[in-house]
Amino acid sequence: MTITPNTSYAAVIGHPIAHSLSPRLHNSIYDIEGLDLLYLAFDIPHGKLRSAVEGLCSLSFSGFNVTIPHKEEVMVFLDEIDPVAAAIGAVNTVKIKDGRMFGYNTDGLGFLNSLKGQNIECNGRSILILGAGGSARAIGITLAVENPREILILNRNRDRGEKLAMDINDYAGYGLSKTVVEAPEKTDIIINTTPLGMWPKVLDSPLAGYSFNPDTIVCDIVYNPLETTLLREAKKFGCKTVGGLGMLVGQGIKAVEIWTNKQIHDSTVRQVYDELYSVLKERSQ
Repeated sequence: MTITPNTSYAAVIGHPIAHSLSPRLHNSIYDIEGLDLLYLAFDIPHGKLRSAVEGLCSLSFSGFNVTIPHKEEVMVFLDEIDPVAAAIGAVNTVKIKDGRMFGYNTDGLGFLNSLKGQNIECNGRSILILGAGGSARAIGITLAVENPREILILNRNRDRGEKLAMDINDYAGYGLSKTVVEAPEKTDIIINTTPLGMWPKVLDSPLAGYSFNPDTIVCDIVYNPLETTLLREAKKFGCKTVGGLGMLVGQGIKAVEIWTNKQIHDSTVRQVYDELYSVLKERSQ
């Protein structure tokens, strides 16, 4: 792209950040859509978040993404927070407008879009979430408005799982969610939000030895590797599987739409997905 005085900027901040695919993702979107935007990555260590956020605002960035470990701490520096992000308790997308900063969380929406892209609906279904961390919160809270039959939480730390179930119920306004001590024999959708199976520990699985029901849809938000041990095992039982790359692309697309007030074309989503898929596949070889 050609950078001019009119070029706008966006960024991702986190620590560490060198591994992030976000610059590749976002700059591809901008190029395809013809947006005069440039996306950068900044490694912001502990203790430097305030100055970084203030600097991005002062430089009139269009917005920025926030990743580990700053998703919760960044909220205290923002002027307004979207109700969904407030319920999740974390922000991953900030829009800057007229010197004010507005916080959102696009993780759950990105995940839902990855399901809808494969014609998977959550309405009336029993959903099991593995884990109770930040991604589990984003997905669980966002799923609450999709009218599932129930949201079950399976987490190693039972207290943390109970807290997530209660927060989902508070957001939903009724007893939608509860914790379980083991994965049930039959559930409609399983979603792994834990890092088990992520590179470099690619042989790990959160459901080692589990006998999958072939009617269950098994999802993993891990995108490196493209197919985790969990998904490979589920496929052996005949399950439909969904990898994590779609969520990565989906949450990025939502961030761009928030910053630009422009709906990104479906053809762009497919093109960017295919590009990142090729990048990750090449890295794995």
